[in-house]
Amino acid sequence: MIWKIAKKEFILNLMTFKFAVGAVACVLLTVVFMPILAADYRQRLEMYNRHVSDNEAELRNVAVYRNIRHTIYRPPAVLSAFSAGLEKQLAGSAKIELEKVPELSVTERGGNPYLPILSVFDQSLIFKIIISILALLVAYDVISGEREQGTLRLILSDPIARHQIVLGKLVAGLITLSVPVTITFVVGLIILLSYPMVAISGSDWVRIGLMFVASLTFTAVMYQFGLLFSCLAKRSAISMVLGLFIWIIFAVVVPNASVQLATQIRPLESEEKRNGRVTSLKNDLAKELGNIKMDSSNFLITNDGGDVFGGYYAKIRDIYWLNAEQKLNALTIPIQLRYADKFLEIEQSNLNTVFAQKSLARSLSCVSPIATYENVMAILAGTSITSFEDFIDQVRMHRNQVVEYIRSKTDNFSSPSFFALCTEEKSAEFTKLYVQKEEAKDEQTKARAEQVLKEWEKKNVEKATPLNLQDFPWFNYHPSSAVYLRRAIPDLVTLFVMNVILFALYFTAFSRYDVR
Repeated sequence: MIWKIAKKEFILNLMTFKFAVGAVACVLLTVVFMPILAADYRQRLEMYNRHVSDNEAELRNVAVYRNIRHTIYRPPAVLSAFSAGLEKQLAGSAKIELEKVPELSVTERGGNPYLPILSVFDQSLIFKIIISILALLVAYDVISGEREQGTLRLILSDPIARHQIVLGKLVAGLITLSVPVTITFVVGLIILLSYPMVAISGSDWVRIGLMFVASLTFTAVMYQFGLLFSCLAKRSAISMVLGLFIWIIFAVVVPNASVQLATQIRPLESEEKRNGRVTSLKNDLAKELGNIKMDSSNFLITNDGGDVFGGYYAKIRDIYWLNAEQKLNALTIPIQLRYADKFLEIEQSNLNTVFAQKSLARSLSCVSPIATYENVMAILAGTSITSFEDFIDQVRMHRNQVVEYIRSKTDNFSSPSFFALCTEEKSAEFTKLYVQKEEAKDEQTKARAEQVLKEWEKKNVEKATPLNLQDFPWFNYHPSSAVYLRRAIPDLVTLFVMNVILFALYFTAFSRYDVR
């Protein structure tokens, strides 16, 4: 009997104008916008690859270890077409410098100038708006509509248990709504996979499968809200108004109110206080560095060259300067690194507050199935704030790896290779010849000493040779799909729990429903 009721309701639903309009709208929006989203991903991926290639090529031309400064980039998420999340609003790159805090910046956009207009559109938006409203429209008159027509009393006059009607109408509605959900997903995937630069791994397919399950679960929640209102109202018009009202609450009021409430409960540190802490650290750093004195009275001439990333290197320097610079670096660089860590703590404290605000807002908005669905889709797509947290953590780890790499290669920043091309031996030879020229007692001896010095420089002053960076710890950003799945489980469970609670309420309401 349950299947007969479900079959009848399913056929009737398919024949309604509202279902046809909703299904066509879903497919049409997917066909129109998915190519735009895929092209946007292609442009961002090309830009990412170009930036990474250019940066690595320039880094391979560095002549001394002190000038190892580069920018690392976060690759665009391949599943961002399904849920854009916060990917385009958060930092997409970080500049790594030895003595400084990683400088975060939003990756610049390129290509079609009209694409930013569509940055808020993604596949999940179809479900958050079209499918959710369609679910309410399909369900609002399932019970109250039949009561108004008198058919519900006629059905119950037969020996049919109410739970059979409840289950039959629920199954019919879920099957009906699964049609546009499935078609939308399939069409979107076909369009996305038609682009050759889209490479979907096995873990990506798992996440896509969970996105599909989450979409069906979310649709079931919205449909059961409609069924509940249909059982609570005597007239279908009232149940429709209740459904649209709760949709506005879930889609607009709850998410925005949660954000506002979270910012009030967990406010950010004031800019004045943060700037004061930074200024205090800068003063302390300047004071410590100022206490380190270097005697420059014995320095002779210098010969420098320009390096990449705006740095420089010493081609040939006198032994006095070279030794003094070695001692200076051995003292100052560890101090600068120590203070860079302190500056990073201030930045990380501010970021942690932002992350805490977002987590609190997500917890507060979990009463909204629309907000919960949006969050689980962003997590599975790798475009939520959790993916940004992972990127920040990996940036910090990479900076530490770079610092340790340079430390190990330069004997704790004290070897000449940290800042100069010349060795101590060559610097000593250069100093000796230079002093002989300066101390010549007659012009003939001085001219001969100058000639010897020039010949020595021709033979020994080397051109800048790039460092051998074969063992350099290159940055590889590989977000863990297992982590994303683990983080998505609470929201998936929340959607399932909502379905269970709504079914219990719907079943109870219909059991007491007056069909007269």
